[in-house]
Amino acid sequence: MVIAACYGVYLTYVHNTIMRQAAAAYASISEMGGDRLGELAAATYKATQEEVIEEKEELLWTKEETVYREGPDDSYKEAGKLDAEKMVQRTGITRNEWSRVSIDEQEYYIVSDNLTDETPISALIEGGQKGEYQKYALSLFPDYGWSDKELEPLINLWNRESHWNPNAHNRGSGAHGIPQALPAGKMASEGSDYYTNGNTQIRWGLKYIAGRYGSPSAAWNFFLAHNSY
Repeated sequence: MVIAACYGVYLTYVHNTIMRQAAAAYASISEMGGDRLGELAAATYKATQEEVIEEKEELLWTKEETVYREGPDDSYKEAGKLDAEKMVQRTGITRNEWSRVSIDEQEYYIVSDNLTDETPISALIEGGQKGEYQKYALSLFPDYGWSDKELEPLINLWNRESHWNPNAHNRGSGAHGIPQALPAGKMASEGSDYYTNGNTQIRWGLKYIAGRYGSPSAAWNFFLAHNSY
């Protein structure tokens, strides 16, 4: 009986202790007020959303003029701007879909929707006369219903064939010019200056690709398989 009585006293003590602790916790929460609790909850949620959940190591390009900030949210200070079609190194993605990027060896954040992995035309076209030939070829794409995406495989193809040099000549086969026409005289259908005029050669080369393969990407895939087209 004594043991039971002591146990009952012990349980009462434990109950009272728990109730006092609960009352103290409630009083502490009450002192904070609803506004303070809301602020704490919002801060916790914000920190969770800003967490980097996927590490990356890749090069992307801006779709348009893009602001980069000190943190992954519009509330953070603007650190600078990047022009459209600028290359940027992405190192991570946050839960709220911002991209952590490295700019001048510092970490900043950009809205992920403002970045793309598609190489822009400005990054594909080279400088000098070679670039002018590439621009001319691109200007003729609408005649064949080709999108700008066909420029990259065309550049790859004719880089391998001639490096876009209208005077390139294969002494072994006789292939000549930017598209390496064989024989060179085929290009006369586009102009009598076919032997030296890069634009004339390009017009013939695009017609050849369209007629035989349908598109530069198809011609490039054939080249990769057969080392010729």
